[in-house]
Amino acid sequence: MSAVGTEPLQKNVRKRASRLWAIWVLPCLGVAGYAIVRYLVIPPSQGHYSQRLPLLQLHATAGAIALLSGPWQFWTWLRNVHAAWHRWLGRVYLIAVAASSVAGFLLSFFSEEGWPTHFGFGVLAVLWFWTAWKGYATARAQRFRAHREWMVRSFALALAAFTLRNELPLLLFVARVSFHAAYITVSWLCWVPNLIVAEWWLRRKTPRRRVLIPLAP
Repeated sequence: MSAVGTEPLQKNVRKRASRLWAIWVLPCLGVAGYAIVRYLVIPPSQGHYSQRLPLLQLHATAGAIALLSGPWQFWTWLRNVHAAWHRWLGRVYLIAVAASSVAGFLLSFFSEEGWPTHFGFGVLAVLWFWTAWKGYATARAQRFRAHREWMVRSFALALAAFTLRNELPLLLFVARVSFHAAYITVSWLCWVPNLIVAEWWLRRKTPRRRVLIPLAP
């Protein structure tokens, strides 16, 4: 038996997208629910952000909407079978990102621990807005492959809400790092690795698999 074949690229892409969607959806539900309860149902009465509660609530609410609408953009079945739903959910996501990123950028100037966190959270907000805008612009130009890539980057940055809420307790209670050092660290660590993983995901080559096809006698 001798012959070499490859699995169709589109099948591998769909499998990768489905795995990614499944990994994302549960953390998104958890963080979005936490944000709604923490900042809308039981709003903070103390802390440095409590003095800017309306801006904080806009950031948290719009961020929760982005987390809830974002994963559906990567569901291949919805995109192929219900394209109108895909487009409308995409619009909801983009509006939510615009609102949350602008509010986050303004809040970054008031974050604790000074300029390292101002800069870290501020850069995150700018990149989140920019990647979402690029996703919108490439969709309008019907450059759909580039559109999907920019949306992956955008949503990787949206997941900073999840990584921050896991990294900060780990640094404080497991690594026993001071709040000063931990907060400065997570202002960068919550989003830089996300973007690196997204780029790796987009750039990695689809593995080629040998398939043996029996020859006719």
